[in-house]
Amino acid sequence: MPIYEQTYKPWDPQYRVRGRWLAVAAQELRIARSAPIYRRLLLLALLPFLICLFILVVTDLMTTNPSALFRNLVRQVQFTNIDARYFKIYLSMTTPFVYLFCLLVGGGSICNDYRNNLLEVYFAKPLTRFEYFFGKLVAVCYVPLGLTVVGSMTLFVLHLILAPASLTEFLSANLWVAPMCVAFSLLLVLPSALLVMACSAMSKSTGWASVIVCALIFMNTASAGVLAEVLDERNLRCLSFVRSIIHMADVMFGGRTWITVPWYYVVAGISTLAMVCALIVLRRIRSVDIAS
Repeated sequence: MPIYEQTYKPWDPQYRVRGRWLAVAAQELRIARSAPIYRRLLLLALLPFLICLFILVVTDLMTTNPSALFRNLVRQVQFTNIDARYFKIYLSMTTPFVYLFCLLVGGGSICNDYRNNLLEVYFAKPLTRFEYFFGKLVAVCYVPLGLTVVGSMTLFVLHLILAPASLTEFLSANLWVAPMCVAFSLLLVLPSALLVMACSAMSKSTGWASVIVCALIFMNTASAGVLAEVLDERNLRCLSFVRSIIHMADVMFGGRTWITVPWYYVVAGISTLAMVCALIVLRRIRSVDIAS
């Protein structure tokens, strides 16, 4: 048997075991949870959910009150109406925390392994590069999807439980809100996570990865705004990733928007960004896998 002096012996795939990516995701989350800022940020990220939960409970209790005065008073306050606008506000409140958790968990997801030669250790195990990539992606998206998908679906189900009298009326008017919450959450979280992972793959440290992400988002937003002003075409603002997400929120949940670009063009642009970022990460992983 040869002695592998330069690197670890690559794994010879004689059998297939599923779920290997879970070990990668668990290890990445274990590292993230060890940071004190992770717990503090998680507690702060629960604040939008608690605020919306309080509004939902108070609204449902007031609308089920036998007194017509309370019911009419609550319905006149637009913010307390449990409708598509309510879920749009909740998802908008959680959006900053989505970016923060993507930076916190994904900023060092690739560069730390590359700097410490852990990629060669991973690929010496029964693990493919696609499983490694998927495990890292799951770890970065774990908390953001929990805040967006799980949080919005919990509020949706609680409203159905707490307001059985208006159940039929609510479902007939807002049944489409649940899939829209899931679709918007995926449209927000996945490209953001892949962008952070791509910057991590191209940098040498977590700090540089975070700086690159913030710089790219700022330059993208600023250049799209300048281009729209110079050419006097407001639809060019959709070239900005942040503005595209805001536009999709207005399209999905209803809202006033000055942009007339069809939604499928915006989705195609966001999907293209996600695919490019995924290819960058896979190329970085592949370079180590082939070298080992």
